[in-house]
Amino acid sequence: MREAEGSAEMKYGIELKGLRKEFGSKVAVKALDLRIPVGSLYALLGVNGAGKSTLLTILAGLRKAKTGEVICRGKIGYLPQGISLFEDMTVEDNLRFFAGLKKCRVPKKLPFGVERYGRTRVSKLSGGMKKQVSIACALLGDPQVLLLDEPCAALDVQYRQELVQLILEKKSQGCAIVYVGHEPLEFSAFYDKIVLFGDG
Repeated sequence: MREAEGSAEMKYGIELKGLRKEFGSKVAVKALDLRIPVGSLYALLGVNGAGKSTLLTILAGLRKAKTGEVICRGKIGYLPQGISLFEDMTVEDNLRFFAGLKKCRVPKKLPFGVERYGRTRVSKLSGGMKKQVSIACALLGDPQVLLLDEPCAALDVQYRQELVQLILEKKSQGCAIVYVGHEPLEFSAFYDKIVLFGDG
């Protein structure tokens, strides 16, 4: 059922209620309640293994929580921590593949101008170029929920500045964004709240 415009639910792009995830005896996420309004970015900050990336995989639908409720309203764009491209395929073919999954078209103009890499095999790209293509794939289909796991990794200063502009644009369009990073200065230009993760 489509929610009525202006309802309380429409104010939030993401809602988590009592979320818990375990890996054996290790509790990765425990009793998490969180609501992220549309047009806002919540940055997740904490040590490695605190559960930040695990939470993003649950939001993306790649893992199931043991208990709790997850609500993501609208299309989801997900940038994993590592490179999730097909190395033996060209950039163009990767874009078409992910566009097919999202049932959308690949626009002529892409973030960072990655269309210029079109016929290049991903295996021939530098780490920074691969990250640019990965971000472009995550943004296909104009997602209303955007999950970014360390998007600045491997990006030089020029492209980090472009990433900031992309994020500010998505926020202005009403996107609810979750951003995993290690340094507050990395997301100081666009975050609304910081969620600190300890042990789970």
